[in-house]
Amino acid sequence: MIYGIGPAFLLIGAALSAAYLSWFCQRGPSVAKTLVKTGAVAVPAVGISLAGAPGWALAGLWACAAGDFLLSRPGESWLKAGIGAFAIGHILYVIAFWVQFAPQFGGDALAWAVPVALIGLGLSTEFWLAPRTGGLKIPVRFYVLLIMAMGATAAQLPIPRATILAGALSFILSDLILSVELFVVSGGIFGRIAPFLIWFFYYAAQALLFMGFLG
Repeated sequence: MIYGIGPAFLLIGAALSAAYLSWFCQRGPSVAKTLVKTGAVAVPAVGISLAGAPGWALAGLWACAAGDFLLSRPGESWLKAGIGAFAIGHILYVIAFWVQFAPQFGGDALAWAVPVALIGLGLSTEFWLAPRTGGLKIPVRFYVLLIMAMGATAAQLPIPRATILAGALSFILSDLILSVELFVVSGGIFGRIAPFLIWFFYYAAQALLFMGFLG
């Protein structure tokens, strides 16, 4: 058992993640892409469920799996639904931080530095991101606030920073790259490598978060 999880679930999830990273990242929408992308998160989620993971964290993971499904489908309506699912996932993760770790704000320099940096990042999106999001401006602004809240909370003690904070920051980096790809730069070298970076940091984020929740 790995962190109380049957290794088969983790191995299948890792294999699906590797298949998505190596084959499907830059391909257009398809049923196969949807199944592989969603399964890479959903299969480990089943194992984590059986291992008795904390309920709020587990709900956040399943919300993200739903977001993976929705974002794998073409069209703006699917994109909006995917943003909503991931927004719910972030809210549930923040609740999980509070329920499991009872963070105390401002315990040391890092507990202040991370929120300040995230506030700066959030404010900067008003200049380089929000003007380019069209009808999605309000949902994107709300999403930015949520990821700032998740990262700022994850930086507080006694939350384990080597796993939870690293996972939260990796999640934010994945979201940041995705937002640039969707709304700012869609082609060129960045457009070719962005899908790989998005998936790598996203999947690493989920792994790190649950190492923290289960560890």
